[in-house]
Amino acid sequence: MTAPAEREYAAVAYDTVTGKVASDLDLAAEPEWAAQINDAGSWKITVPIDGGERTRQVREWCVPDKTSVAILRGDQVCQAGPITPYEPSSDEALFTVSGKGIWDILDRRVLHNAAWNPAAGQKLTDPAADVNLTGTLWRIAREIVNHQINMSYIAGSNLPIDLPDIDPAGTNTRTYHGYDIAPGGQRLRELTQVDGGPDVLFQPYLTTVNGVRYIRHRMLIGSPYLVQPGVDLRFFYRRTLPNLATPGGVRSTATRAIVKGSGNEAGQLYGMASATELISAGWPLTDDINTSHTDASVQSTLDAWAVANLSLASGQAQQWQATVLADSDPVLSSYLPGHFVTYSVTDHIWLPDGEYRWRLIGTSRGPSTPRDRVDHQLQAVRAD
Repeated sequence: MTAPAEREYAAVAYDTVTGKVASDLDLAAEPEWAAQINDAGSWKITVPIDGGERTRQVREWCVPDKTSVAILRGDQVCQAGPITPYEPSSDEALFTVSGKGIWDILDRRVLHNAAWNPAAGQKLTDPAADVNLTGTLWRIAREIVNHQINMSYIAGSNLPIDLPDIDPAGTNTRTYHGYDIAPGGQRLRELTQVDGGPDVLFQPYLTTVNGVRYIRHRMLIGSPYLVQPGVDLRFFYRRTLPNLATPGGVRSTATRAIVKGSGNEAGQLYGMASATELISAGWPLTDDINTSHTDASVQSTLDAWAVANLSLASGQAQQWQATVLADSDPVLSSYLPGHFVTYSVTDHIWLPDGEYRWRLIGTSRGPSTPRDRVDHQLQAVRAD
């Protein structure tokens, strides 16, 4: 049987605002990258420098924020986004550059109404700056990004993001006040964290227009999950799944979740959810305490966060770590973070033989991952 062709890694620098590719990059080592739902993800490359022409070329494209880098594996773009701050060595002929996915830009951009016009005297504290949204949670996710990248009166807001078409119908409401001065990326992430909140993934891809290459990002939004058509992905232990570790206790379990909202003292708002079935089964009372939503004032939203947090904190204590072959069926380019995966296991030293279904929340290549393999990041709760 012929072994599958092994794809090589490459990298390009491109304009963050337009997506236009500026140059192909010389790599001195295999790149590292991580893509994950509901998060920016990251990348890292190492390029050669020499104090002369090579250094000049790197200095030309290595401009944080203004320039982004895309990591390619064959035709697939594994991760892409802005360069983050760096600190070159004074005596090494290798230069390491790191960055994040495009969500990072939204994490550093205040959410306000796209029609807000400060040149007309409007203030962020005016109602004109507020973003009032109604619809499904996935429609609201789309509109948060729409307000972030299509501002009518403020330059520099455009990003190479393709927004999906989503039916405007729905009864959920969200009001984001300009005076909160909160980043759109934060609001988007908070929306994904409520019970029934949508998966969000900015999937980068390479396209050519009139002979010019561009990197763009499809905004993929689940309803609430990003579910692949057909059956689960399937990997077989010791064949397409060469390594499967099953450490336990990586994440502490909890039988109650408390989410702190706005207010103080006797006026403190909070959401709470309890896993009564675990308590009845003999588990001790332990709390998952979340203090990252202290500006939230809607009780139903706080409760939804608590339910979602509890579903993770009260679940499976094991956190599986899987490494799969990237070029064997199912190949890396055929699936995305957010999909569901079944691992078929026989003769494992710890696990009984069987089919194990998990939720794939991220893919990555770390510094010790061979070129022909990719690591799976899995949800702590099995998806069955």
